Amino acid sequence: MQSRHVVLFSWRLDDWQREIADRTLGSVAGLLFSIDRNDLASKICEADILVSNFVEAEVLSKARRLKFIQTTSAGVDRFDFEMLKKKGIMLASAKGCNAVTVAEHAFALMICLARKITFMDGKLKEGIWLPWTDDTMLIDLEGKVLGIIGYGNIGRELARRAKAFGMKVYGVKRHPVEHDEFADKIYGSKGLELVLRESDFVVVTLPLTEETRGLIDEDKLRLMKKTAFIINVGRGPVIDEEALYKALTEGWIAGAGLDVWWAYPPSEEAPSRLGIHKLSNVIAIPHKGGWSMVARERCFRFAVENVRRFILGLEVRNVVNLDLKY
Repeated sequence: MQSRHVVLFSWRLDDWQREIADRTLGSVAGLLFSIDRNDLASKICEADILVSNFVEAEVLSKARRLKFIQTTSAGVDRFDFEMLKKKGIMLASAKGCNAVTVAEHAFALMICLARKITFMDGKLKEGIWLPWTDDTMLIDLEGKVLGIIGYGNIGRELARRAKAFGMKVYGVKRHPVEHDEFADKIYGSKGLELVLRESDFVVVTLPLTEETRGLIDEDKLRLMKKTAFIINVGRGPVIDEEALYKALTEGWIAGAGLDVWWAYPPSEEAPSRLGIHKLSNVIAIPHKGGWSMVARERCFRFAVENVRRFILGLEVRNVVNLDLKY
């Protein structure tokens, strides 16, 4: 490569991605593209910039020139942060780029739980016409309390939509602000228990860190109303798996909408070793909250533009704190 910078993409780009990459980076860097893990391991020695949502520590150890990794996703919890620090590699995420898409997904889960959409659809497909009885009554969102655990980009977009439905919104944020136009109140971490007690719907949007792993445990779930629902579009292990199973099967809470899990294929335990995804009061989605073409293109454009900023010596956006791991 004649260029001073070499940008390696860890996958075979689609035509539209290649066009964006060439147009944005072609004049400032040489571009390489990987087709599989072995190819990535052989080419990573040449690159000083990597665009990838994850790279195994074994592959990363082969990097000699690498100074910057840019993801096209918000989550970065699978990276080996100690190795990144040791090698002096900067990591940046694409958080916020799919916030609208994930917020819409969380809201869809909330509506489906409140209106019993999947339950009634299944019954009608079985030929069962549910009667007009007390136990088939639906839940109105208007006037209900939505608690958002992790009031960041996704949380704020979710709150924006909740307000249009006449809901009351409480947020929990590490660094709370006094005023937000879409939230009635934003609490610091000490307000978590209050929000869990008051909410009719709890949506978890937190990243997975040492602090958030297992944050929603048995004690926290027992604080919730028996009529309340929990929705997770953040990371699966933020909620303790055994505690949630007990909460759902013993009636501590009414139900759950889950898009993120404790295990993923090819693990035999995926998505839940306890079978939470099979419970009748759970809506289970295979981590598709941000999987829309609009979000995918927005995140990719952000990623390559952020790489260009790095190359040109401009301020890089969404730099991950390697100690906090988000």
